[in-house]
Amino acid sequence: MDKLISIVVPIYNVEPYIRQCIESILSQTYKNIEIILVNDGSTDGCGKICDEYASSDSRIKVIHQNNKGLVSARKAGISIAKGEYVGAVDGDDWIEPQMYEALLLLAYTSGAAVVDSGIIDTYSVGDDYSESYRFSNFNEGYYCGEDFERSIIPKLMYTGSFFKQGIYPYIFSKLIKREVLFEYQMQVNESSFMGEDASCIYPSIVKSESLYVTHQCFYHYRVVYNSLKRTSVKNAAQIIKGRIADWKGIFDQSKYRHTLNSQLVYYAMYLLVWKAPSVFENDEMKCLIPYGGIDKGSKIVLYGAGAVGIQLYNYIASSNCCEIIYWADKNYDTFADLSVKSPTRIIDVDFDYLVIAIFNRKAYVSAKNDLILMGVDERKIRWIDEKYIENPRVLIEQCLVKDVFEEECSHG
Repeated sequence: MDKLISIVVPIYNVEPYIRQCIESILSQTYKNIEIILVNDGSTDGCGKICDEYASSDSRIKVIHQNNKGLVSARKAGISIAKGEYVGAVDGDDWIEPQMYEALLLLAYTSGAAVVDSGIIDTYSVGDDYSESYRFSNFNEGYYCGEDFERSIIPKLMYTGSFFKQGIYPYIFSKLIKREVLFEYQMQVNESSFMGEDASCIYPSIVKSESLYVTHQCFYHYRVVYNSLKRTSVKNAAQIIKGRIADWKGIFDQSKYRHTLNSQLVYYAMYLLVWKAPSVFENDEMKCLIPYGGIDKGSKIVLYGAGAVGIQLYNYIASSNCCEIIYWADKNYDTFADLSVKSPTRIIDVDFDYLVIAIFNRKAYVSAKNDLILMGVDERKIRWIDEKYIENPRVLIEQCLVKDVFEEECSHG
């Protein structure tokens, strides 16, 4: 097992974290690797640090380019990659020492073109440190042929539970044959960063028809609350529309076309409700339509300050559709830079509705139960409306950019 692995690291202004990232790759128990550091126009000390490491280890290559974005940086890295397999690590994250040895062993012994592993969400604020683990919703094992077609394809992007994918579309938790990844990575539009991983990962899995799933977690995803993933994007709806159109164009060439494009409708809902809730606002009297519709001008409590909560807070604040009078999260003490407070004070607030901005159903149910025990009136609590959970196509019919999905909606 002596296959060369190329590890592409896009880097932009992550000086506080880049040494930990590079050191974690250099510490891999599997040594036959090349490390491609792509300095994407950093204005801090990242470029100098990259050159420093390259001068001390011949496995490291450095690309310096003007700032063009994450997609461009990944393209630059994979374009010069020599490895049979490719991995990716973001410059502010780090990995466990055995990651690539373990993933390559699974690829080597099974013949899988794509190996998917789990993620360690890592939170660090001051002296407080915590981790949570995520991995595929498929059982561990190798999928190809009939197993792939029967098990993976029907639930790749949508498992049947709202906002729950079969495989997380992250490039950094995977090891992929370069010949498979290269084709689709180079097709990804560089003009935006929304959905860039899914744009190459899902097509790569479909094309290869060869996937190994492990629930082992090796990749430390650093949760940074002011990161790009947690800030609002202008024209998000049109960006998502463009991404979906690109994916449809790719999937239309697959023998799994109808199954994949049907799932794409559900995946689009996940992105739109999260990133572009304004596309559903076509009622003069109501807003927050995915959450069951709330009278405009209502006083609301927003519960949840993760990625979904921040997006929803930004939307409500910018649109003035409602008045957020209290923002709560059970981990409020980790949000020093935000106006997030303890849920225990909610019962002292006069409000019309409480909106739970959490997509994970299990977490939502837990939060709702806690709030009811605190004395919050259950009738005031809102989450994604059950009729949309049962049939997201009902929601998409109210979407202002639905034209890209009309064929799939008509099949429903």
